[in-house]
Amino acid sequence: MLSTQLSYGIDIVLNSKKWCAIIPIKTNSRKLLLTTRRWHTNTLNSNPLGVYDIASYARNYGYKVDVYYIDKIPLTNKYDIIGLSVFESENNFVFEDIRFLQSAFPQTKLVVGGRWTKHIDEETKHWFMQNDVELWTEEGEKYFNQNQEIDYENYPGWYKKDLLTTHANGRNVMSSRGCPFHCYFCHNPEKQIFNFNSRYTADNIQLLLEQNVNEIFFVDDIFTLKESHMLDIYYDLKKRYLNILGRNLFFTHVNLVNESKAEVMKKFKPSEVQIGLESGDDRMLSLIGKSFNTNKAYEKVKLLSNFVPVNGLFLIGYPGETLESLNNTLSFVQNLNPFLSKKWVSLYQPIKNTVGYFKSLTEGKFYGELTNNSTVHYVPEGLLAEDLLRYRDLIMQT
Repeated sequence: MLSTQLSYGIDIVLNSKKWCAIIPIKTNSRKLLLTTRRWHTNTLNSNPLGVYDIASYARNYGYKVDVYYIDKIPLTNKYDIIGLSVFESENNFVFEDIRFLQSAFPQTKLVVGGRWTKHIDEETKHWFMQNDVELWTEEGEKYFNQNQEIDYENYPGWYKKDLLTTHANGRNVMSSRGCPFHCYFCHNPEKQIFNFNSRYTADNIQLLLEQNVNEIFFVDDIFTLKESHMLDIYYDLKKRYLNILGRNLFFTHVNLVNESKAEVMKKFKPSEVQIGLESGDDRMLSLIGKSFNTNKAYEKVKLLSNFVPVNGLFLIGYPGETLESLNNTLSFVQNLNPFLSKKWVSLYQPIKNTVGYFKSLTEGKFYGELTNNSTVHYVPEGLLAEDLLRYRDLIMQT
C-alpha cells in the first residue's frame, strides 16, 4: 500500500484543448480506472478537476469509469485500461506509482498522461517504451477520438460518483481553460482560451455544494476575461437558486480591471478577488514577463477596491532580484496597503521548462526540493536565503 502522505500536485489525467461532441461515437463496456495522487497542503485541498472531466468524457464513449486516488484503489477491481494523471513537472513519485500499478494490475494496459508528459526528456520516453507503458502527450480527449474538436458548449459536467470515491472536499471549479498572458514563472502550456458552457460550471458547483463545500474557488487562470462569461454563470446559478454570494473567490489580472468588469465582479459578492501584482519594482516586472508597471498596478487595485475585497499576490526571489528591488516592493506594498484586504507573498519556485527555470540554472543557487511557496528553494545571485525570508515577513506584516 502506498503512503498516504501525498504532497505533490497531480491533477489532469490527459490535459485537453479539443474534444468531440458528447454524443457517443461507439459503445463498449471497457472498464477504465483514472487515478492520480492527492494534491493538498496544510491549508488547501484540491479535487482532481481534470480527472473528473476526462471521466465524464469517457463515459460518453461507453466506458465504465472509476476514479480513485492512487492510495485508495480497490485492488480487487479489474480494469481494461488504467490512466495515471501526472501534473507537476517536479515529480519524484511517478515511477514508483507506475511500478505499483503494474504490480497490482499486471494484465492491464497502463497509460500515463497529463501536463508532466509535455516536458519529459528522450531518456524518460525510452524508459516508458522499455517498461511497456503508453505515454500520452496530447490532449486527453484525443485518446478516445483524435478526429473531432472539443465542443465546450456541450461539455459534460462531473459525476457525483467520482466526487464520492475521491471523498471530495476541495472548493475548486474551472469555468475555462488557458491563459492569454506569458509570465516567465508559469508553466501553463495552454495559451488559447476555451470557455466551458455555464451549465457545466453550474452543474459542478451544485455537486460541490451537495458535498457541503462552504466556498467556491474559480481557479481559472483569468476568470474575469469576458464579462459575458461571468454573467452567464451568475444568472445560471441564480436561476437554480444556488447561492454562492459572499462565499466565492477568483483571479483577475491588472490589464483586465476596469469599472465595467468590476461591476460584474461585484455581483458575485466575492470574499476576495486575487490579483497578481508580483513586484513593486518595474525592472522586476519586466524580467518576470509582466505587461504592466507599478503605476498601472496601483491605479487598478485602487479602482477595484471600490467594488470588491482585493488580495494582492506578490512573488519575490525571481532571478535578477536584488535588495533594491525588494525594498521597492516593500515600499510599494506600504503605499498600496489601504486598498488591499489581504496579501500573499510567494518565494519563487523554479518550474522546469519555463523561462525563469532556464534563467535560474545560470544565475543563483538551488536549495533542496520544491516544497511550497513559503519556503526557500532558489536564491538569486547577490542575495541570501535570509534576505528573502526577512523581506517576505516584512511585506506580509505591512
